[in-house]
Amino acid sequence: MSTVRDSIAAVLVASTSDRAAALRTSLERADDRLAVEPVATVDAALEILRDSPVDCLVAVGRPAEPTGLPAVEAVRDQHPALPIVFCPDEALDASGVAEAFDAGATDVARASADSDRAPVIARRISNAVASARAVAEAERQRDRLEGFVHGVSHDLRNPLNVAQGRLEMAQSEGDLEHVDTAASAVDRTLELIADLLTLAKQGEQPGELEAVDLSALADECWANVATGDATLVVDTDRRILAERGRLKRLLENLFRNAVDHGGDDATVIVGDISPMYTTTRAGAVLPSGFFVEDDGPGIPEDERDRVFEVGYTTDRDGTGFGLNIVSEVASAHGWEVAVSDGSRGGARFEITGVERDD
Repeated sequence: MSTVRDSIAAVLVASTSDRAAALRTSLERADDRLAVEPVATVDAALEILRDSPVDCLVAVGRPAEPTGLPAVEAVRDQHPALPIVFCPDEALDASGVAEAFDAGATDVARASADSDRAPVIARRISNAVASARAVAEAERQRDRLEGFVHGVSHDLRNPLNVAQGRLEMAQSEGDLEHVDTAASAVDRTLELIADLLTLAKQGEQPGELEAVDLSALADECWANVATGDATLVVDTDRRILAERGRLKRLLENLFRNAVDHGGDDATVIVGDISPMYTTTRAGAVLPSGFFVEDDGPGIPEDERDRVFEVGYTTDRDGTGFGLNIVSEVASAHGWEVAVSDGSRGGARFEITGVERDD
C-alpha cells in the first residue's frame, strides 16, 4: 500500500560536489521517502526545477556564497510556492535568520560539519513539503467548490425553470401535455443531481492506494459500458497505484465518451505512456502513465481547454460532467490529464504522473 505523493523529490545545491553527495546520502538514510539530487551551481538547480517535478530545494553554504542566500533568492524568484530549506554552514543570529526568510527561505536548519544534522534537516524538509502540499490541496478544494457551486446553480436552474413554467401552463390551460414536459424536466434534474453527487466524491484525495492491473480493469470497465459494436484494444501489462473504484470511474467515463462521439463501431485503445529518463535522480520520469484514444471525430484544438469544465458537453442529452469527473479523479491522485489528437484522427486522453507498481 502507498499514500498519494508519499515520496519527496529534493534538489540539494552545495558549493562542493563531495559535500553535496555526502549530505544527500545522509538525508536519504535519515528519511527513506527522500530522493535527493545534488548539484554544485544554482543554474544546475534551476535547470532541474524547470524540467522535472521537485518538492523542495535545499541550499547549503555561507549566506553570502552563491549556494547560500543568492541561491535562495534566485529560486524563489522563479518558483514562488516551492519549499526552500536554507542550511548555513555557521550559526546565524536573529538578524541572519530574518535575512534568510526575507530572501525567500521557508525554513532554516544549520548544516554543521562537526555533527550529524541530517535527521534534523530531513524533518525540516518533510515539514516544509507537507505544509506546501496542504496549502495546494486547500486551494484545489476551494477551486473545486467554486466550480461545483457554479455547476449546481447553472445546470439545475434550467430544467427546474422549465418544469415550473410548464406546470403553471398546465394549471392555467388544463393541457396535460405540459405535465409530460415538466416530468421530463424533473427527470433531467434528478440525472444532474446524481452526476453532481458523483462529481463531489471523485475529487476527494484518496488515502491508501493499491496496485491495480490496468489491463484487467479496462476489460472490466468496458463490460460495464453500453459499447454496441465498438472494439476495445488493450496494449498494456502495467500495474499502477490507484484507488481502484475511482480509476474505474475514470476509465468508464472515457470509454462512454469515446463511444458516444465515435459511434457504435468505434475502436478504443488503452496503452502505456513509457517513462523518459533524465540525467537527474530527482526527476526520473518525463512523463509516464497511460492513454485512452479512439478513432472518432476528435476534439477541435480550440475546445480542448474547455472539455474538462463542469457542464461542458456537445451532446444535447449529456449532463456535461463525464470528462470533469475524469479530471477530478486524476487531480485527486496527483495525476495530470490532457487531450490531443489520436494516432488515427480521434481524441487521445493522456493521464500522466502515474506511479507504477513494478
